[in-house]
Amino acid sequence: MTPHIPASPVLGLLTAPEGHAASGSFMDALPDPMKIDAVQIGAVILLVTVLYFVLKGLLFRPVAAMIDAREAAMEAGDKARTEATALVEQRQADYQSRLKTLRAQAYEQKKALAEAAGQERQKLVEEARSQAQAERSDAVARMQAQREAAKGDLLAEVESLSESMVQQLLKA
Repeated sequence: MTPHIPASPVLGLLTAPEGHAASGSFMDALPDPMKIDAVQIGAVILLVTVLYFVLKGLLFRPVAAMIDAREAAMEAGDKARTEATALVEQRQADYQSRLKTLRAQAYEQKKALAEAAGQERQKLVEEARSQAQAERSDAVARMQAQREAAKGDLLAEVESLSESMVQQLLKA
């Protein structure tokens, strides 16, 4: 005779000891906590369904609403950022355009001032030349007059000296 090895009920179904016939179904062979009861399964399904609807109303909807609000706020922020970026780019382009225009105007003014300064310099040089020419002409005229006066004085002095020499020579 072979010794009887106690085995699990599942193994018992598969290998029934000699002299014992496999009685009942697989479910009957399971221990009590493992047996499937239709009422318990229905209660669990009902509880899970009730839990789902409770969580849906108390947790899922507020969380979904919060997520939707957050996404709407992020989209509004993105839209505001896009508008601000476009505004900054437009203002920067306007600034660059105005800066270019002002630089061109400044260059033109600088050029005009340089031309005006050159003309003023030329005018002052011409005035100085004409004044120097006038002073030179006046000086030449005065020198001519002085030379004529000195020549006249020398001639008069030569005459008086020649008379005095003639008188001295004649006396002697």
